[in-house]
Amino acid sequence: MRAALVAPCALALAGCIATISAPRSEAHVEAMREATRHYHHGRIEEAVAAWEAAARTADRRVDRDEADYRRAQAYRRLGRADEALALFDDLGDRAPLSRRTVRARFDAALLRLARGEDARAHEALEWIVRERPGDGPASRALRLLLAARSAEAQLDLVRELYPLVGRSDLGDDLLMHEARLLRDAGDLDGAVIVFERVTLEHPYPHGQRWDDALFELADLAEARGDPERAIEYLRQMIAPHTLTVIPGSQTLPSFPRAALRIARVYRDALDDPERAEAAYRALIAEFPTSLLRDDALYEIGAMWLDRGAPQRGCPILREVVERFEVGRPRRLARRRLEADCQMSSSSGGS
Repeated sequence: MRAALVAPCALALAGCIATISAPRSEAHVEAMREATRHYHHGRIEEAVAAWEAAARTADRRVDRDEADYRRAQAYRRLGRADEALALFDDLGDRAPLSRRTVRARFDAALLRLARGEDARAHEALEWIVRERPGDGPASRALRLLLAARSAEAQLDLVRELYPLVGRSDLGDDLLMHEARLLRDAGDLDGAVIVFERVTLEHPYPHGQRWDDALFELADLAEARGDPERAIEYLRQMIAPHTLTVIPGSQTLPSFPRAALRIARVYRDALDDPERAEAAYRALIAEFPTSLLRDDALYEIGAMWLDRGAPQRGCPILREVVERFEVGRPRRLARRRLEADCQMSSSSGGS
């Protein structure tokens, strides 16, 4: 059994990321503390020396890497780019991969871009995107790679990469880039197809861009004169909150924003104030802690005033002033009350 357990780990060793536990070297720990104190007080040269001592006294690879990475960052802050770059390169080349490998290669690429060494920088960025797409710098690395290409070349790159790394955290970024490129090129049908792929292949709660894709789809639907379809996309965004309780899920800021937009589509694009009010009130009821509740209530009152129904709008605006102590909607409600509802300036605070 022991052999069966050890063999797979031995085979995978070249790709293993070093684990983090407590450092054992007291000298290393004290040097790290000293370096941190110096750095936080602006004594960067002293911090560099202390991090060098911390790397020298470390008895584990992971601790030496961490000390060297922080020293490289300090060199960069001091403007000593050559020393920073040499240390980032050394960290990036160490084997096996560690928790600082990808970050060091990314930081080295940033320094090279700033120095005009684009070819080597792009080589490192492409390695990150292709080999470590689930790591933190991958999304920024992708954006930097795309920024250096024409729109046509960007489209070719994202389509090439998706079959290779589309199942990683970078997958929805690639599809979003593709969809926006198609949209900007005027291929709206193609953009809709790819935005919808984001929602299907990278859905809530694990997808990071599905709500952005649904907002984009709602934009396209409205622009093409289909507000009802826009509302369908926005309701799809709210569905995880209203229809299911997923363990570990949470109310995202995009949920109440989508609910507010639904109400505005009913109000403006469909000219349906009754359904608009129902949608506004659904937001207030379903998202009781949202910062958009006062916006929703104010917009109901203002909507009825704008439609010549002060008997419906004025009580709602008074409710805004009474329920909410501060905020822009409260200030706007007071102005409308004073202008259109004969509210005396002495009623309520500012």
